Amino acid sequence: MTKRIMCAPDFFDVEYSINPWMDPSVDVDKVLAQSQWEYFVTTLKELGDEICFVPPVEGCLDMTFSGDAGIVVDQMFIPSNFRATERQPEVENYVRWFEASNYDIVNVPEGVYLEGLGDVVFDGMDAIIGHGIRSNLKALEFIKKTIPDMNIRCDLKIIDDRYFHLAMALSFLDKNTVLYYPGAFDAESVQALKRSIKNTIAVSEEDANRYFACNNLVIGDQVLIDGCTPQLESVLNKYGFQVRVCPMSEFKKSGGSLRCLVLSFMTTDEFNRKSVKSSHDTSYMAET
Repeated sequence: MTKRIMCAPDFFDVEYSINPWMDPSVDVDKVLAQSQWEYFVTTLKELGDEICFVPPVEGCLDMTFSGDAGIVVDQMFIPSNFRATERQPEVENYVRWFEASNYDIVNVPEGVYLEGLGDVVFDGMDAIIGHGIRSNLKALEFIKKTIPDMNIRCDLKIIDDRYFHLAMALSFLDKNTVLYYPGAFDAESVQALKRSIKNTIAVSEEDANRYFACNNLVIGDQVLIDGCTPQLESVLNKYGFQVRVCPMSEFKKSGGSLRCLVLSFMTTDEFNRKSVKSSHDTSYMAET
């Protein structure tokens, strides 16, 4: 069972633009957004997750993207320090919830930009850190000092602002297998990723751009995803995974999908790692 935080999209909307996906002139279907969020919650519970809910706050339009709120390790909560002023008011609401739940709050130092699990993608205590668009390199050093038990496999420099968070361009399937979109990173980072992870599955621009395929959530052998091309589904099947579609059309208008909607908890005594699905060491590109 995995414990996660979520926040209902009661006040979700796109009224400003802080990434290339956000266009205030495009209406959000709020009824559909609520339905998509509830279906996702139901699916998570069916698969055995424990979900806790932080109350939404009027005026915090992106607060439903709980994954960006910070990092939870054991009884410690590290709140995010957002670059965008529009998102900064979200933080105190999450801090309030964690304080009421008896978590220790560890704030990042001045000058450190850290945008939670948006830029920390993990499997157990193995993690990959992203920086360059939102989180900065100082965040990497802070994480190393504050979470010494985290096994940072590599850090990647993000160069495409469409993939402003690492979680938009990379996900673990298991501790030795990742999906990633190469175009989001500089060449040195792509090589570092291939050196660090045994199985690197490169997704096409269609999968990354149209479906936000890397912004998925993996539970057992289920890959919860907004959608993907038949080619990528075939590759996932070869690695022993099944695609389970959870539509996210309304949330993608704000530049987020399934992975952004959950703040998953990390535990240092995590021994129940997902089994390695494949012994392949070849990088696959899902062709369009």
